[in-house]
Amino acid sequence: MSVDSKVSPAIRTVSAVIGRLVATFSAVQYGPLHYREIEREKITALKRHSGHFDRSMKLSLSAKADLLWWIRHVSGASRPITREQHTTCITSDASGKGWGATDGKSQIGGRWNEVEKLRAENNEINYLEMLASFLALQAFCANSTNCHVLLRLDNTTAVAYLNNMGGIKSLACNVMAKTVWAWCIQRDIWITASYLPGIANEIADKNTRQFDDQLEWMLNKEIFAHICNILGKPEIDLFATRLNAQLKRYVSWKADPGAESFDAFTVDWSSSLFYAFPPFALISRCLNKIEQDCAEGILVVLNWTTQIWFPKLLGMLVSRPIILSRDKTVLSNPASGEPHPLHKKYLFCV
Repeated sequence: MSVDSKVSPAIRTVSAVIGRLVATFSAVQYGPLHYREIEREKITALKRHSGHFDRSMKLSLSAKADLLWWIRHVSGASRPITREQHTTCITSDASGKGWGATDGKSQIGGRWNEVEKLRAENNEINYLEMLASFLALQAFCANSTNCHVLLRLDNTTAVAYLNNMGGIKSLACNVMAKTVWAWCIQRDIWITASYLPGIANEIADKNTRQFDDQLEWMLNKEIFAHICNILGKPEIDLFATRLNAQLKRYVSWKADPGAESFDAFTVDWSSSLFYAFPPFALISRCLNKIEQDCAEGILVVLNWTTQIWFPKLLGMLVSRPIILSRDKTVLSNPASGEPHPLHKKYLFCV
């Protein structure tokens, strides 16, 4: 069958090609990732033509891309007969509020972002279970390569989509499965998903419902952009999570899906112009770290003149500080939108 854009193959021909592709899965490791778009379009064409296999159909660019993958990779494809025992075990869970996970040594979790909330409201739990597993994988295996990871979930549909590298029934779940595997392939990570009864998934489940929102405060994005216009655009956010990060590069206080590292006090602050909005209790420690690393960046703190660290802060300034107004929109919780409780009492300075 040709992948030429002008060719409209018969549905029967497409079906025969799909059969041959599926027959090779035992020998082509990532074959299942590259045929479902063809299968989905074949099913659609059959419905349109009332089951007549001899009618012609058109292949989309996505389907042709899958065929091209086979043309380029099938001759050198292989698949191991057995796999080594997994080196990491990650248990995850999802709820309508958020996600949670554990690797047996530490626990993580958080609320859904705005886009993910919509899926939760639409009760797309299978997708969210897969997303929770992916977020956990990104957090716990960010620096892992050439390993086997066991993912334990209490959702049989999510387990099937991950192990089968996708599926036909749910387009969203198929896309998520392909996203997970693409991330793993880049790192030479093999994953195996296993069903875990919900009653045995207490730790991950707890983290999908219990959140410490008092750690998620975020500076208004428009104010942040204004600050950057005045002081310059920083390269890394040193105290952030996937929900309140102002920059693509960020450091979290514990394992986080999108963070490039965690625990800001263990990294070198002088390597990049930084942005830091630390918890108030860590301001003094941050000043010591800036001094120790001879670093330069943007620091957001309370304009708390009576604090013991304030004179030191003034002595370290390299430009005139920006005083933010007492307004409830300056600082809010990204999950709830609630303003910071101290917005009427204190001023923040940058």
